[in-house]
Formats: sequence, C-alpha cells, structure tokens
Amino acid sequence: MTAEEDQRWMPAWVALVRTHARLWDEVEAQMRADHGLTMPRYDVLIHLDRAGGRLGLSDLASTIVLSPSGLSKLLDRMEDSGLIRRKPDPRDARATFATLTPSGRSLVRKARKSHHAFLQRAFGDALDKRDVADLTRIMDRIDDTSPKP
Repeated sequence: MTAEEDQRWMPAWVALVRTHARLWDEVEAQMRADHGLTMPRYDVLIHLDRAGGRLGLSDLASTIVLSPSGLSKLLDRMEDSGLIRRKPDPRDARATFATLTPSGRSLVRKARKSHHAFLQRAFGDALDKRDVADLTRIMDRIDDTSPKP
C-alpha cells in the first residue's frame, strides 16, 4: 500500500481513535464520579437488567468485552459487592446464571439515567438524524468486513 492510498482513510482512522479515547475517558470518569462504577461493571449490570435480571454466563460472556477469565474475576468482585449473584442452572449442572440483586438493579437504573443524559450531551447533541444514520451505516460496514474471531 502506498502513502497516497493511506491518506485516503488514515485521517478518518486517527479521528475515530482520538474521539473514542476522549469520549471513553469522559464516560468512565462520569460513571465513577456519579455512581462508583467502572464501565465493565455497568456493562454487566445493564445487560442483566435488559435481560430481565438474569443471564446465563455464556450469554453474558458473548455480550461483554472481556476475556472469560476477566469476566469471571469481575463477577467475583461484583458478587462480593452485593450487585449480582451466581446461581446454578437447575436444568443443566454445567451452566450458571448471573442474577441482579435488588441493590444491583437499583444502582443500574440510577446509573442508566445519568449515563444516558451524559451520552446525549457528549454524543447525541453533536449529531443530527442524517449523521446518526451515516455513522451507523459506516460502523456496520466496517464491522461486516472485519475478521471475526
């Protein structure tokens, strides 16, 4: 690939990486300051809440951006904090569910409200409907062409 070919897409790549890093740092700082949560903890809680409060660990692992051992360690800490419980699947001795505790459910619902308000200000207010459609289309195209593990 020539330097000229790189110039076609490199500015967009750099803008994406810089914007992602800045927004992620802001999102993480907001979540910690407002709710004492890391984004991975919030991610687990929000997925459990959206699933009605319970998910199989394999289903949870497929939605969380952590290694299986990283997720296991995170769930250990979340269980110690009283946010979730792990319970065996009564129909399959090899499977386990993660379930929200009442305090986990309460925390994630409070966090979601302020998190979404923050995202609206930091991201949503900067984009009109066409921008959102274009960005979604572009990210979907990149995702569709990226190698899958």
